Order: sequence, then structure tokens, then C-alpha cells
Amino acid sequence: MMRKRKTQRPGRWNWREVLYDLILERPLAGIRRKVRELVTEAGLFPLVDICCGPGNQLRRLAADSLAAAIPSVGLDINIKAVRYAAARAPEISFICGDGTALPFRPGSFKAVILSFALHEQEPEVRRRFLRAAREALVPGGRLILVDFENPWDSTSRLAYAYTSVIERIAGREHFRRNRDFHRRGGLRALLAEAGLIEVRREDIAAGTCAIVVAAPRP
Repeated sequence: MMRKRKTQRPGRWNWREVLYDLILERPLAGIRRKVRELVTEAGLFPLVDICCGPGNQLRRLAADSLAAAIPSVGLDINIKAVRYAAARAPEISFICGDGTALPFRPGSFKAVILSFALHEQEPEVRRRFLRAAREALVPGGRLILVDFENPWDSTSRLAYAYTSVIERIAGREHFRRNRDFHRRGGLRALLAEAGLIEVRREDIAAGTCAIVVAAPRP
């Protein structure tokens, strides 16, 4: 009689994503909660989380009854991250794809989340991300953007020093792009350049970053 081979769900123990969770998810917990509040209060479903990584933001959102009724989508270009996210939350749709060329029809979502995805890109790629995100929105839709700002007080200056160390550990090119992001004025400057209007802003000094709800300029 043939013995059944025990199978593991693909990607369940991807070491890179496990490490991401161990190091970064606890410091990001407050930001995840705030994004969830902003989305659920405004009923911004369906939505897509671009560069979703291990899918932690969507897992928090999935606990909301409206989110469960109108499923959200996670998209990341890293197939290992997508497999890991899907293995941990099989009830959520995760897709491997390019955030600058979304595999969705224009006007498919009420919200697009881009969380710490812009600072690590080249300037032209940042612009393409935002262009694709705008095209994915229904009329009246919103972008939920989380990323770094230039420090503005003593707490944010300390946070900037700490995050700079993390960014340097991430690699030389990653660090270079992050420094370029700050030199150009951070998230606030990028939104103005992209023709986006801030609807709501939450500055987080402890992370030298901001959560911004933005809308395309009419």
C-alpha cells in the first residue's frame, strides 16, 4: 500500500517574509490599524493593495465584515511573497504582477493602497506607480499612501536616523533610492508633483512618515 506523502502549502515558510514579519510587523502595527480605520470608516471596498508583500494589511482588513463581503486584492511582483501571503490567508486573492501595469480594468477599485512602496523606486517608476493607481480608481476613489517624509521635529529626526540604518541594511541601491526620495521632498512633494490632493493626513513622527488619503486633482 502506498504511503501518502505529506505536502506543505507552497510558500508557507518563506524565510524572507518570515524575517520581514519578525523585524518590521510589530513597529508597523499601529500604521496597519490606522489604515484599516480609514478604509472601513469610508467603506472603500473593493480595493487593491499594490506591493502588498506578505499581505499583513489585507489580513487586518479581512476581519471587517464589509471587506469579507467585497473581497480585496493583494498584488506584488515577488512570486515568493505572493505565495507566502496566499498560504497564510487563502480567503484573500493575491496576484503576482507589476504595480506599474496593473492587470485590472480601469476604474475597478474604490481604493488603492501603496504602503512604503514608493521610496524604494526610481523617480520615473514612482510616477508610473501613481499613474497606474489613479487609473485603477472609480470616480471618487481614493489612494491610501504610506511613506516617508522629511523629519520635522526632534522625534522624527531620531526616527529618520533609525530608518536610515534599516534602509542601508536593505542594500546599497535601496538606500540610494530612499535618499533620493528624501532629497526630492518625501511623500508630500511626490503627491504634489503627481497632481494629487490630500484629503486627509496623519503624520507619524515616530516613523518619520505619513498616512495620506489622496484624490486625483479634478
